[in-house]
Amino acid sequence: MMNPQHAPIPISVCVLTKNCETKIGYCLKSLTVFDDVLVLDTGSTDRTLEIIAPFPNVRVFHQDGINNFGETRNFITEKAKYDWVLHIDSDEFVTPKFLEEIRGLSLDFNTVYSIYLRMFYRGHSLPPFDTQSRRLYHRRTTSWTTRAVHERIEVREGMLLRPIKAAVEHHSYDSVNQLIDKAQHYSTLFAEQFHEEIKIGSWSPFFHGVGSFLKFYILRGAFLYGYPGYLFSFCFSVGSFLKYAKLLEYKKNS
Repeated sequence: MMNPQHAPIPISVCVLTKNCETKIGYCLKSLTVFDDVLVLDTGSTDRTLEIIAPFPNVRVFHQDGINNFGETRNFITEKAKYDWVLHIDSDEFVTPKFLEEIRGLSLDFNTVYSIYLRMFYRGHSLPPFDTQSRRLYHRRTTSWTTRAVHERIEVREGMLLRPIKAAVEHHSYDSVNQLIDKAQHYSTLFAEQFHEEIKIGSWSPFFHGVGSFLKFYILRGAFLYGYPGYLFSFCFSVGSFLKYAKLLEYKKNS
């Protein structure tokens, strides 16, 4: 008889990836108890696909880039074997405690479940940058908002939002270049998406940038974590500055 702890979990897991050869293997190893893992590769040119190939529980799909994260997540969700779907990014690693909590859940199809993402930088945990993210849901009752960025699972009228307490490790950045590259990419998507919705003034980029730094470095206590805390606070503030600077430029040019 199969040990219940090793029995497949009847949840489909969706993973988006691109050029993640240093982490995709660790991500997929943490998902071996799920018998339906869908990886959507959006144009990898490194060894990502080669590393994915040996995993028997993984189905691979392909797409040329991502113009809209919400639409992309809904697209891959449609391919799932199960109606319960969990979204995990390719730089996130599921922990044994998370799997244990998932197994013990009495899933309610009118509930959206958020997961606790524990941020790591080069092996160092950075609690001030931990976040909650909606990731587990029943695809027949809700879906992702169709936004280019800041997409999330809708909690529709009559539905509940419930947190999963056990953490998923988030190893998103390994270098300053990665921090800056992501800030550049997401700030551009932000400006393109919200240029007609958000009203701002000439000083908005400055105030948002400074406000972001103070929020993380002082209020959330990132100063207690040495150089990584300072680095993340500064780079996140640069990202916030760029979002509103590009938004301002977009408005002036339109």
